[in-house]
Amino acid sequence: TTVTFSLQADGPMAFLPGQCVNLQVPGTKEMRSFSFSSAPNQTELSFLIRDVPGGLMSTYMRSKANVGDFMMFTGPYGSFYLRPAVRPILMLAGGTGLAPFLSMLLWLKDNPTDQPILLAYGVNTNDDLVELGALAELKAVLPNFDYFTVVVDKSSGHPRLGYVTDHLTAGHLHGGDVDVYVCGPPPMVEGVRKWMASVGVTPKNFL
Repeated sequence: TTVTFSLQADGPMAFLPGQCVNLQVPGTKEMRSFSFSSAPNQTELSFLIRDVPGGLMSTYMRSKANVGDFMMFTGPYGSFYLRPAVRPILMLAGGTGLAPFLSMLLWLKDNPTDQPILLAYGVNTNDDLVELGALAELKAVLPNFDYFTVVVDKSSGHPRLGYVTDHLTAGHLHGGDVDVYVCGPPPMVEGVRKWMASVGVTPKNFL
């Protein structure tokens, strides 16, 4: 259900962890926006995208892409990026919304903070869970980082079923002294807003 790919740039690419670029689909004039899943200032630029049946970029990646293909992009863009880590961080990812958080965590690996970081990563089915090895590696090198996964599909056998907000408590908001980052489908973002209103805590930053 997911495609990962990397581009080799001529030189290190500067961007803020969490930002995106507009990639031109080879053979067309169409652009698609994707967040980096790689750290800033690297020559290898990685992406994590949803495999949309019939989608222009998905079709190219699944049936046409070859090593050595040339891709053009514009950017970086976006106000969704990691702010200075001066308070606890709560990251809420839905599906391929995990991509910008991987970029943020890779940056934090090289620029450590003593603030606690929690990532809640929700998907629809077990097949949608990706980059678990990368998350385990990041947890091993970031002592103040933890994460958990949630699957909607009740037949998945996953230990946490439902939505990420079903497995969060008011304590995860640290009395409001927290930066909350959300990246996922619009219903998830709205669900997070409603959950925060229900627990009566307003985070310092909601991004």
